[in-house]
Amino acid sequence: MSFSPHPFRCCLTILLLLSACATVEKPPASGDSGKNGAMQEQAAQSPAHTGRPGTAKPTPFADEEARRTVYFSFDGATIDSDGDAVLRQNAQKLKEDPQLIVILVGHTDNLGSAAYNLAVADKRIEAVSDRLRSLGVARNQIRRQPVGSEQSSKLKCDSEACRRTMRRVELVYERR
Repeated sequence: MSFSPHPFRCCLTILLLLSACATVEKPPASGDSGKNGAMQEQAAQSPAHTGRPGTAKPTPFADEEARRTVYFSFDGATIDSDGDAVLRQNAQKLKEDPQLIVILVGHTDNLGSAAYNLAVADKRIEAVSDRLRSLGVARNQIRRQPVGSEQSSKLKCDSEACRRTMRRVELVYERR
């Protein structure tokens, strides 16, 4: 029996393996559940400043997660007015500093298969990338990292309010 892997499956497997390499396991904080638990876990795993040592300029909104996160509805990839405001602020910072690079990290809730969630995360990243480009951000300043439900599936999240916080694209900055 010969096996010929589909190119999409190969790419998906590689993406999942690479994103797993960057995952930092942290024990769950006792008593935390819902939005606070999900946000604390996410904040601990996604540094806002990953610039080179000795870089004098801080990255935008390093300590203001809400100003660098766009949330989405269930199964959706449409940017609402709150998300558009976040992207306008971030686009301005990127246009002011060509040495900045933004990594769009796409997350989904813990419902659905891993492959489906990765595809949804990629659609959300595409929407955010397209909007940043339409606001004048250079293509070479934008990177993509679909995570899907890889991190969110590890969280105990049983409520819609908690899952809503998982459906997001986070803007993580680096310097060249």
